[in-house]
Order: sequence, then structure tokens, then C-alpha cells
Amino acid sequence: MTGKLTEPRVITDYRQEPVCILPVGFYLDDTRWEQIWARYGDKGAALTHDDLRELFPDEPALQDRHL
Repeated sequence: MTGKLTEPRVITDYRQEPVCILPVGFYLDDTRWEQIWARYGDKGAALTHDDLRELFPDEPALQDRHL
């Protein structure tokens, strides 16, 4: 499960409810997986892009891209 995602990934809970959508290029490892689930548990709702940016402020895949 460790590495950069080559396609978007939807994480769902046991009821198939969305937890979050991770973008292409997002680096996912066990530590980040646990952080995502902890934030989801605290929030009690799906994580937004802004939630992910708060969790991982230095993640290039979550930065705004201006053309």
C-alpha cells in the first residue's frame, strides 16, 4: 500500500460510505492511512480536499494548480 497513487483512489468505510478521495500522485503509506482514518473518526463525515490539505500540508498532489 506504500507509494504514489497512479490513479485516484476512493476510500470507503465498511458501509461503503466515502471516507475521502485521494488524487493521482498522492503518497500513501501506513502512517498516512491511519491519519486519514483518525480524522474521519473525529469528524464523523467524509473528508474534503481542505481536510486532506490540513493533514498533509506539504503534499504536492493536494496543492492548487494554476495554469
